[in-house]
Amino acid sequence: LYYREDVRGMALLPETPFEEFMEMVTRKFGVVMGALGMKFKDEDGGKVTLRDEMDYELAIETARESAKGKPEGKLEIWCTDN
Repeated sequence: LYYREDVRGMALLPETPFEEFMEMVTRKFGVVMGALGMKFKDEDGGKVTLRDEMDYELAIETARESAKGKPEGKLEIWCTDN
């Protein structure tokens, strides 16, 4: 997770619901829910806005593909102030 000058890590299970994920991220940076905009890097290297459940599912799938069969993948997320 990248936010301002912070770079933070977070473990996440693929089954984690979107709302819980959003709560975890906002808690980590001490901001209120809805205060952050988020983007993740897709498999083509483009940054995709992460705004709802469908975006989140794509992000999880991207992490699975990056794992290349390993038990855990990596997902980079850039957070900005809304």
